[in-house]
Formats: sequence, structure tokens, C-alpha cells
Amino acid sequence: MKGFFGFSFERKDTINTGRFLLYFVFLYLIFSTLFFFIAPLQSVEGFVAGATFSFLQAIGYSGKIVLQEPVLIELDNGVKIVISELCTGLMEMFIIASAILASAGISWRKRIFGALASIIVLQLFNFARIFSTILVILSGNPIEIIEFTHNILFRVFLFIVIAGSYIVWLYFSVKKS
Repeated sequence: MKGFFGFSFERKDTINTGRFLLYFVFLYLIFSTLFFFIAPLQSVEGFVAGATFSFLQAIGYSGKIVLQEPVLIELDNGVKIVISELCTGLMEMFIIASAILASAGISWRKRIFGALASIIVLQLFNFARIFSTILVILSGNPIEIIEFTHNILFRVFLFIVIAGSYIVWLYFSVKKS
């Protein structure tokens, strides 16, 4: 069958793509639903805020964490940092795990290992994104620069880490020994 831009698609390719998308959406819904029954959002935000606050203390800042929805980090210099659901990396974690686990034709062992490794890498990058944004905030830049940095880092983070992790995992999973 002739597709877009002259590419040919076999019926089995269309079926496999549809199956991947169906499994991806199903797994994403399962993970996101189950996770919120197991770990309330405020506890995850609190964990991220705690790790972030530890970093801030290590570089010389003091303050407190206010457990509310969303969680706040109030620094003694008057800066307030909001740690919301988007800061947790949960959505990204569910997306990458669902995409890897929905990839048929690769052993379950490689899929499970790939999902776990990608989640770890993703969370490390997530904390780097949070710390970078906070350092921009603390540097005293105008609000426009802070918002631009936050929004760009968030979007670039989403694209590079999710797509990059999946591509790297796929490459090493299908590569012949």
C-alpha cells in the first residue's frame, strides 16, 4: 500500500503499529492509575522537594519545605520554589516505560531492563533540569528569562530524554551481538 511521501506500508506494519499504540496507551493508563493509588502525588512531590532542598542546602541555602499541594520550598532569602506534578518526572517515566514495554519483537528481559534503566536516566536528567532552573532563579535574572529557561528546559527535557532513551534502548536491543 502506498503511504505518505512515497513510503510503502505493508498491512502487517500497519497492524504492528496499531498494536504498539494500543499497548502503549493501555500501559500508560495502567501505570499512571496504579501509581497514584500506591503513592499519593503529594508524597512524590515531597520526595522531589526533599532531594532538591538537600541540593540547595549543599550549596549554602537554608529554608523549609511546606507540604501542601503543590509542595513549596521556601528559602530564607524569600524565594519560593513550587514543586508540582510536572516537576516529578512521573509523566515522562510512564511514557518511556510504556513505550519500551509495548515494543513487540524484543525479549521481555530486554524490555524490563530497558524500562528500568530509562527511568533511572530520566530521573537523573529530571533532577538536573530542576537544579538548572533553580540556579537560574537564584541568579536574580528577570522573570522573562526564568520563564523562558524553565519552559525551554522542560520541553527539551521531554523530547530529548524520552525520544533519546527510547532510540538508544531500541538500538542496543535489536543490535546483533
